[in-house]
Amino acid sequence: MSNSNRRLKGTLCAVAALMISTTAAQASFIANFHENYHAGNNTIFIFGDQGTTGTATGNDGFSQNFSIDATGVFELGLGVSGREMTASASINNLSVLVESADPISGLALNRAGFTTDMTTLLDLDALSTDYRVLTIGGGFGDGSQMSVTATADNTTVTITPDGIGGLTDGVPVDVVLNKGETIYYESGGGGDLSGTRVQSTSAVAVFAGTECTNVGGVAACDHLIQQQFGVENFDTEFLVAGTPFAGADKDLIRVIAAEDGTEVFINNVSQGTINAGEVLEVDNVGNASITSDKPVSVGQFMRGVSGTRTTGDPAFALIPSVDQLLDAYSFTTPVGGDAFSDNQLNIAIAQADAASLELNGVAVDTSMFTLLDGILYGTISVGIGAGVVEADNAFLATISGFDNADSYLTPIASAFSPGVSPPPPPPPDPNVVPLPASAMFLMGGLGILGVMRRRRKA
Repeated sequence: MSNSNRRLKGTLCAVAALMISTTAAQASFIANFHENYHAGNNTIFIFGDQGTTGTATGNDGFSQNFSIDATGVFELGLGVSGREMTASASINNLSVLVESADPISGLALNRAGFTTDMTTLLDLDALSTDYRVLTIGGGFGDGSQMSVTATADNTTVTITPDGIGGLTDGVPVDVVLNKGETIYYESGGGGDLSGTRVQSTSAVAVFAGTECTNVGGVAACDHLIQQQFGVENFDTEFLVAGTPFAGADKDLIRVIAAEDGTEVFINNVSQGTINAGEVLEVDNVGNASITSDKPVSVGQFMRGVSGTRTTGDPAFALIPSVDQLLDAYSFTTPVGGDAFSDNQLNIAIAQADAASLELNGVAVDTSMFTLLDGILYGTISVGIGAGVVEADNAFLATISGFDNADSYLTPIASAFSPGVSPPPPPPPDPNVVPLPASAMFLMGGLGILGVMRRRRKA
């Protein structure tokens, strides 16, 4: 599939979307940074089309304009430990709201020596009023971390804690936030905030991770952070592509349930049953299909170099479900002084679609990928900066980076948060009268009908 075909396809999808819905996606996102065990540069990477402009603002008076140049990436440096949240159970104004009139995507990177991680930033349209936090415990410093940022004034946020230092597990606490304000929490010690529930009267952004933790018993501490998916984006079928350079000890998987009595399977083998807010942890998982009989969220955690991993360190990604995957992903790796020496796309694609897989318009050689139950799993080395990976049908793509005892791992995009990636067409509106058959035939000849495919479950 050529890039020109992709552009045509994206344009036609946009035309179809206008026919079906008058609601446009918001070209904006929120970035939060949590305290890192080591001091490092905090950076927001904003990427999109050349000439895209916008603003980045904070409630404390922070304001900066941006313009994306021919590289496709704008590097918004916040300085050493810039805008990090450190005071647990306190409201702060350290969040950054990034806005543009045109589509943008964003990454938040904390680049500290030996304690780096990065998260993809979700479109404001993808934010929720109900979350079950998924992170991990252990390690050093102040333990597990989470933050909640309001998108509207007078938002009541109800926190039902699990492991938050100074709060009683299971006893809800209400916090009222105005737009742009954030409440930040830590577990203290090696605690784990996973299972904490966040409910709100208006949409909020939730981030969670740890100050610096070991994964899978391997003594290699690293900072972790991921923006969380709302409960409505939990699902029942996932693909996980194992990260490269892991050696014999593969990644660790954590699964959190939205409902009681949820049974979880890995490669069709039952791993047990968990209740709402409980976490099932399975170590040494490589390429895998993860399914459940009720909605869950899946986290993938890389180990550090003190084990069998040959490069990199702990990192954390939340994985979109099969129904939330795209057939094209626009991405960037960190650039400038924050660049990594090795960047990889982690891919899981149906064997039947492998021949259509392209990176920047060039066919990808999948001959070294691993086949498991009709799915090919593998990695693609990518350069520094922006790119596009695409295929004829939806597939999984996450992105990871590696340096000496340093790593990042994050999803690129999803159907509920496409950013600048070509979004899937919206489902038909039952209240809209169908177009005449002649018009549909014309659109079909241009490729509209061929791109309709399922989206995430409602």
